[in-house]
Amino acid sequence: AEPPTLKLPSYARPSQMQDLALDDSRHLLDLAELCLNRISELCDTRRDQAHFASACRALRETTPRQALVISGPDFTLRGPQGGHWAPDAYFQTPALPAALAGLKMSLAWKDQGWGNRKGTIVVRLMRRPPRDEVEAVVAEDTSLFGVAPHAWEDGLVELDAAHPIVSQAEAGDTLSFLRNAGGGGGHSLSVKSFRVELALRPGAIG
Repeated sequence: AEPPTLKLPSYARPSQMQDLALDDSRHLLDLAELCLNRISELCDTRRDQAHFASACRALRETTPRQALVISGPDFTLRGPQGGHWAPDAYFQTPALPAALAGLKMSLAWKDQGWGNRKGTIVVRLMRRPPRDEVEAVVAEDTSLFGVAPHAWEDGLVELDAAHPIVSQAEAGDTLSFLRNAGGGGGHSLSVKSFRVELALRPGAIG
């Protein structure tokens, strides 16, 4: 009896075999990722997703990120008569449920509309050491959006895993936002629609 022969599809000429093998490998990878994403979607709770994601690196990378969205209040702040740097408390986030994977912030803002531009937004990563009532500044960015313009403009900033605010964040930390209108007389800072999107690292339990 003759040995069985492999019948190739009509489009698969011998010269195309290497390309077909590469295509099949890509399809298998796509199929594996599709299956993992589908399993993650079927998890009933964030806790289930966290346990699923902690199984191996590949699963952590395919598990969708969890995100928290926080809004800051609209305001108009007038600066003091003296000094250039006069930051004022704006708002603080609740304690982070997990480490951060990224941070996105957006707003609409402007200053007094004339003269020197001094208005800035500051973010600080805060941590309270064990048995210590005083929070410590772990990392800081003193000019998130640059300097406020004279007329209303939209601003958008994204911090990735390389930024100290993101890379050094741990569960239990908070983000403290400050606003600086600038001193010297006549300066002001106005902000509307401030939005913070906190992307938590895969595997966060909440």
